[in-house]
Amino acid sequence: MAAPSIPTEVQGRWGAVELVVTREDIRAATAWQMREPRHAVIVHLGGLMRRLETELDGVAARPGPPSAGDIWVVPAGRRYASQASGGRIRYGVLYVEPEALAQLAGDGGIAPRFAHRDEFLYRSVERLAGLIGQDDDLSGLLGGSVGQALALHLAQRYRTGAAAAGPRGPRLSERAQARLQERIHSHLGDRITLDDLAEIAGMSPHNLLVAFRAAFGTTPAQYVIAQRLRRARWLLANTAQDITAIALETGFASHSHLTTAFRRHVGLAPRDFRRRWRDDA
Repeated sequence: MAAPSIPTEVQGRWGAVELVVTREDIRAATAWQMREPRHAVIVHLGGLMRRLETELDGVAARPGPPSAGDIWVVPAGRRYASQASGGRIRYGVLYVEPEALAQLAGDGGIAPRFAHRDEFLYRSVERLAGLIGQDDDLSGLLGGSVGQALALHLAQRYRTGAAAAGPRGPRLSERAQARLQERIHSHLGDRITLDDLAEIAGMSPHNLLVAFRAAFGTTPAQYVIAQRLRRARWLLANTAQDITAIALETGFASHSHLTTAFRRHVGLAPRDFRRRWRDDA
């Protein structure tokens, strides 16, 4: 049996923001753990992952394997663990000091996110990754600007507390969040209704809408669409399945329904996305 490969890392720091980019062979099952005093944003940057199971403070989530750009947000002090297998992958971990966010927003806390899409965050991390090792003054200035923009983005979009979601109103426990995610991720090809999700959460549909937005930063409908597109991306990139079959498997009514949603949210038709991904690979 071949010896497991040793991950290779490069890193850079710009003020309160640090980025570590790792290349790793996970053809053998691989496990990771972290518990950081800083916030950590994990970004899948490329490579094939066939299986992924994650947990935060013992609460498990099985969102399925990621595509490039999928994001996990791990707040400072929380215990994150994951197990995965696949091929050769590349991922980045962006570390941000809570004190830096507190200076920007008055509250240094951020909310966890699993299997999340945030194109600004993803592209900014890729930009910083390209600046690692560049020692000239212009690269330093650019890195500082991108790092500051990322800190502002996290403070605005992911912060917790009254400033983010209001001091009162219905809230979802993290176990309830996990149950809702499990339901959605495991039934992407089925009809998912607000009433079904409200029953799982033990809330009225109205209260679920309020609590869901506070927990996930989006509505249930938008979250379901994002997860269906996330799964469709993975299938387009890593299988030879017919696009109509992918559409039906991920909860879209037809090839044209998937194409319309894909163009609106990704900016490409599924066929063009598959071709571009293979050209890049």
